[in-house]
Amino acid sequence: MKILSILIKYGDMNITKLYRLSKIHYDKLKRELQDLQKMNLIEIIGSDKKIVRLNYSNPKVVILINLLEELDKNEFRS
Repeated sequence: MKILSILIKYGDMNITKLYRLSKIHYDKLKRELQDLQKMNLIEIIGSDKKIVRLNYSNPKVVILINLLEELDKNEFRS
């Protein structure tokens, strides 16, 4: 969930930047990215500098984005 939250907040980025922002061990990050890619939640593009981005064609991603935006709105109202 941390990876998805970062991608929602900051948008597309390379794996190194995602590693720095997430503070997840690099090997674990790569495994989690593979899992997210298998679930069709993210896309990994490129061969040298791999770019990670959300798969906006997956309805689950759109629902997650809407949910997090709604939670953020409600947090500021309290």
